[in-house]
Amino acid sequence: MEPSSASREISVEQALRLLEQFRALITESQEPPSQPSLAQELLPYEQAAHALLQVRRLLFALAQGDLSYEVREKGALAGALKSLQANLRHLTWQTQQVARGDFTQRVEFMGDFSEAFNTMVTQLDAMARELQIQRDELMRRNESLILEIAERQRAEAAERKQRELAEALQRAAMALNATLNYEEVLDIMLERVNEVVGYDSAMIMEVEGMSARVRRAKNYHRYGEEVEKKVLSACFDIPSTPNLFAMFTSLRPLVIPDVDRYPARRRSQIVSPARSWIGAPIYAHGDVLAFFSLDKLEAGYYQEEHARTLERFASQAALAMVNARLFREIQRLAITDTLTGLYNRRYFLERAYQEFARSCRYRHPLTIVILDLDHFKSINDTYGHPIGDLVLQTAARLVNQTVRRSDLAARFGGEEMILLLPETPPQAGVVLAERLRERIATTPIAANEHILSITASFGVCGAETADCHMEPRRAVETLIELADRALYQAKQAGRNRVCSIQFSFTAPPLA
Repeated sequence: MEPSSASREISVEQALRLLEQFRALITESQEPPSQPSLAQELLPYEQAAHALLQVRRLLFALAQGDLSYEVREKGALAGALKSLQANLRHLTWQTQQVARGDFTQRVEFMGDFSEAFNTMVTQLDAMARELQIQRDELMRRNESLILEIAERQRAEAAERKQRELAEALQRAAMALNATLNYEEVLDIMLERVNEVVGYDSAMIMEVEGMSARVRRAKNYHRYGEEVEKKVLSACFDIPSTPNLFAMFTSLRPLVIPDVDRYPARRRSQIVSPARSWIGAPIYAHGDVLAFFSLDKLEAGYYQEEHARTLERFASQAALAMVNARLFREIQRLAITDTLTGLYNRRYFLERAYQEFARSCRYRHPLTIVILDLDHFKSINDTYGHPIGDLVLQTAARLVNQTVRRSDLAARFGGEEMILLLPETPPQAGVVLAERLRERIATTPIAANEHILSITASFGVCGAETADCHMEPRRAVETLIELADRALYQAKQAGRNRVCSIQFSFTAPPLA
């Protein structure tokens, strides 16, 4: 039985509802609620509504920038939207590549948008290139500025270092020039050199002929007592000591950055564990006076710049040493008899006054000995004054060989010599005089073709200084006068003998 015409036709109410659904899908912002399934005859309309819903959803997703929405619907409209979605995805990827710096990206599939995109990328590329050029220029200028600042800092540091060095050298020169005492000059040299060239240990070796003897040393105690003793007593033969010989012949400083790698220096010669060494000759007018020797524990410390600095300091030290030696020689000449090398009368008296005062203070005995060469005038008359001078010089040499270091020997006038014996009682003075008399009498003197024998007479006067109240000058003059009186007695008794007088200071105290 065929259905009726009324059942095959869409009712007006159904048509209106379908139209309302389509309108809502197209115009409403909110997605309309799903409709109940229609009759079989309305299924095509329901499918069309479903397709429109999918297209709507894709359009809304694209509008919100969501390119991930998938649509399975087919058809021209859905296909166009899918193509747009694919283009936008590709454009997004190209935009990301541009963001990463790839300005080769171009769009050829979106018409006017492609042209705008491509223009933008071209401009971005040009701007990036310009920015890169500016960045490179800034980096170049920055590097140049950094180099300039570094060079300026280096120059300032070098200038500051040179200024500090000049100030240190000036301070050292002032300290060296502040004294003419030779021993003090050596002390100052060793102390001040550390301000211009640092060291862990150091020494000054004074040149004596072709030997270099250690005169000052510092900080060797840190390597042990035996090392310090060995250094302080060291005397080097210059020709057989390579580093000293190199400086001695070249008059130039020497740097040994690593002692262990210096082939000419044997480990057996080294008394300290130092690894780096520097030395410099201290010379004037081509003559080497001394050497600086500085050590550092770490290898590679000393470089050529240290050598130049040490050389400058050594030149100042040389001037100070020359001045001190000259002053010492002037002082020596001022107090020394030029013929015999003994002290002169004036210096003897000054020292005698001091020694007498000291003897009184500590209640020690004091003795004076006067000797006179026998028949000296006849030697001059017979052989001439040069031979007489030789006789005096021989007698003076024997005197110096006989007396102690603490004793004082002087030429008192003509052929007379006088001895001051501190802390010596009269009996000991007589013993010394007797020993000296015998040495003079038994020492032959070769004078041209002649062999001379001489003798001497001695006068000794000593005293205990306890309860001494005499003024030093008067006391010394009294002792000399009495020793001279004893000498006269020796002459009167036949010469070549020793006579003595003992004196007691019983004078009342000075008012």
